Amino acid sequence: MTFLIRVTLILAFVGTAVGLAILPFLGEPGLANPKTAGVWGLWINFIGALHPVFLHLPIGALLLLVTMEGLGIVTRGKVRIDATWALLFAFGTSALALVTGYSLYLTGNYTGELIQMHKRDAFLFCGVLLVTTAWSLWATLADKKSLLTRGGYFAGLGLSVLLMTKAGHYGGEITHGDPIDQLPPKILAERKAAAEALAKDPVVFTQIVQPILSVNCVYCHGADKQEGDFRMDSLEALLKGGEEGPGLVAGDPEKSAILERVHLPLNDKLHMPPSDKPQLSPDDITFLKWWIAQGASDTARVSGLQKTPEVDAALANLVSPEQRQAIEEEKKRLAQEEAQRIRTNKATLEPMVTQFNAAFPGSLKYVNAGTDRLRFIIFSHAGTFGADGVAKLQPFAEYLVEADLTLSTMDPAALSGLAHLKSLRSLNVSQTAADDAFVASISDMPSLEILNLFGTKVTPASADSLAKMKSLRTVYVAGSGIDAAGALALEQKLAAANGRPVRVVGAPVTISTAPQQPQAK
Repeated sequence: MTFLIRVTLILAFVGTAVGLAILPFLGEPGLANPKTAGVWGLWINFIGALHPVFLHLPIGALLLLVTMEGLGIVTRGKVRIDATWALLFAFGTSALALVTGYSLYLTGNYTGELIQMHKRDAFLFCGVLLVTTAWSLWATLADKKSLLTRGGYFAGLGLSVLLMTKAGHYGGEITHGDPIDQLPPKILAERKAAAEALAKDPVVFTQIVQPILSVNCVYCHGADKQEGDFRMDSLEALLKGGEEGPGLVAGDPEKSAILERVHLPLNDKLHMPPSDKPQLSPDDITFLKWWIAQGASDTARVSGLQKTPEVDAALANLVSPEQRQAIEEEKKRLAQEEAQRIRTNKATLEPMVTQFNAAFPGSLKYVNAGTDRLRFIIFSHAGTFGADGVAKLQPFAEYLVEADLTLSTMDPAALSGLAHLKSLRSLNVSQTAADDAFVASISDMPSLEILNLFGTKVTPASADSLAKMKSLRTVYVAGSGIDAAGALALEQKLAAANGRPVRVVGAPVTISTAPQQPQAK
């Protein structure tokens, strides 16, 4: 019976060794690709899907075996174990893990140096464990208890654990990324670097977008693994896409696959990252959407892209918690100083505003209760407010940000006095005597963003004066001497002069010739 057992074991070990030796020559990557494989390849693909089921079993068995052997050494033999069954279990499951893993490799979704090192160490691990198991069984059956047999067994066991650790590390890195990247000192250093880069106006793709993709996507879509034949480790790869088409469409987040997948329900099999992986944070999604919407450039810096409040909030979160706290404290300090400045200014302004409104009731008000910025509306004083009224506005030049002189009867010379109100951001002189000379007189207003010239006498000759206003964002010229074609030409000229779009509204309208009276409430 002992002879029969030995022959059976020898044949089993020899057969297994031969099978493992010829395994690397059974096919090339792509053989088991589920989209192109035949029946045999599909079975290999199915076997490969079982790799996660078996890969942890030899790890647990070997760690248990090492623990028990260690206890035996520490207790000087008081704790004694029979390693035979544990070794056989570890070797059998490692062989299954190797076969299923190699089948997974044949799908072609894994390439690069990392998968080659993982494959190499997995084969070496199984080979060494096979020899170690055979050695231990021979020593047990032959009742060999010499130092040589024990030393050979422990050497094989130690080498098996070492190779298993290396192979497992590479496998984990392929699937989850390098765990070293999650060390707190490294994360803190990255936070500090991100904060410093943000202060120096970083390149959005290199220093914001790529780190997001590296942490959440590249472990399945990088050099070592390409699910769906799709890589995400470079802009070129993102634009090229994979089996389902391009990964992104520059300028259109809604049609970009990488964002479509993120927004799918978590239980949808197409949702990315997979539901069992860490998900993108709201800030991550904000950055990706912002970057794609702004053209998906690989050179644009933060300062060169238009930002929304949502993007500003996400950018603020890039800094470390300590830096964020310092920023918040600085914001509070500045807010307190601003509130104190407003209170001081309003204490000075109150009697001045009261005096002005005594002459022109209800015409001068604060933009809102929490500011010292002022708004002037000519209202029912359109026929009585003239050059003297403009002169009375001059003491408020630092605070006046909006002025509405609709239907004013002032002549162009009197209107030109508004040019001294350098803080104005919005000026409405619709249906007044404003002309090209008036526009020229206000062309050096540094803060003016909105200018309403509706129903005035301005002509296309005012284009050069308007082009000097670098803060302009919207100009209304309907009903003036500038027709629809002239408005389009003006819009193009202002955009060229400012280096950004300027809206010119020039649709034809019917102009009222009589002043509008306020309706009684």
